Amino acid sequence: MHTLTIRTRFTFGDRVRFDSVLQHCRGTGTISAITVDGDGHIDYLIEISRGDYSDLQPGILENEITLLENDAESVGEVD
Repeated sequence: MHTLTIRTRFTFGDRVRFDSVLQHCRGTGTISAITVDGDGHIDYLIEISRGDYSDLQPGILENEITLLENDAESVGEVD
């Protein structure tokens, strides 16, 4: 069994704003998963609340994400 230690800028449950050129989307949400590939590249899956349901946006890179200091600034905002 292997133990991996990876330092990431964001962690599970962080409320974030994202603007992804690669994925052609932007909005706010919560970090739901972190993916590390064999080359050590890191990207994030962001859960976007839509009220009664949530969407998942994969493939968001660290440099496309900003941590939200105040959850109130993220209410109702998704493009």
